[in-house]
Amino acid sequence: MTSKHLEIKHNSKLLRAISALQRYYFRPTFLGAENLNPQKPAMYVGNHTIYGVLDSPILIDYLFNEHNIAVVSMADHMHFYIPGWKEVVKRVGGVDGIQEYAKEAMRQGYSILVFPGGGREVIKRKGEAYQLIWKQRFGFLKLAKEFNYEIAPFVALGGDEVFDLALDVNILLKQKWFQKILSQPTIGKFLRQGEVIPSIPKNMIPKRIPFYFKFMPRLCTDQIETVQDMVDFREELQQQIYKEIEDLKVYRELDLAYKVKA
Repeated sequence: MTSKHLEIKHNSKLLRAISALQRYYFRPTFLGAENLNPQKPAMYVGNHTIYGVLDSPILIDYLFNEHNIAVVSMADHMHFYIPGWKEVVKRVGGVDGIQEYAKEAMRQGYSILVFPGGGREVIKRKGEAYQLIWKQRFGFLKLAKEFNYEIAPFVALGGDEVFDLALDVNILLKQKWFQKILSQPTIGKFLRQGEVIPSIPKNMIPKRIPFYFKFMPRLCTDQIETVQDMVDFREELQQQIYKEIEDLKVYRELDLAYKVKA
């Protein structure tokens, strides 16, 4: 594949326009800007919050318009089944999340935005707030190693708290009649055996909870030499993200208390 087969697009005005309402509504706070390096592309890896469309535009807009970091977002295949919407995704730097597209974007020198939990992690079910559902995915680490990209971890806080779930899709998946539907090859494949079916929220309008983002120090992948090294690296990365989420919750509590007093 050559670069002419993958045209990366970043429309700064569209990015700012798409995130404008979210920025106004969720009043995002960004921490860890000292860990950002526009001169050296990296693989940005973090947690994906429910439905994935409320905080991601804010993050991409911030990196591009505030720090001149053009990240190519590895988007779920489902985005590219929707006429019109897929063009919007492309214009804000999104590409279909397949390995060859990721490689071509890296050959062109772009930073990559990866949510290893993918579509399943945004389809949160009850009790899964801020859970990393990465399964056995190691492809992002293999790519980082191949292209000598550092891992730039980040955490996003707030997005998993803006909706209360009324219908947990787990209930639907336990029904025999629905399992029979999923057993049909075409339907089962399209719905990924129920993985991409969202739970239904009680509130259609999200709660106005402040969003927080924190960029953590970059991690070098040089020490990854064996399969076990990769397993250990990913486990440590997950634990760092989990810890930072909890630390950020504490920071948020103190920050909001201070703002109330001020």
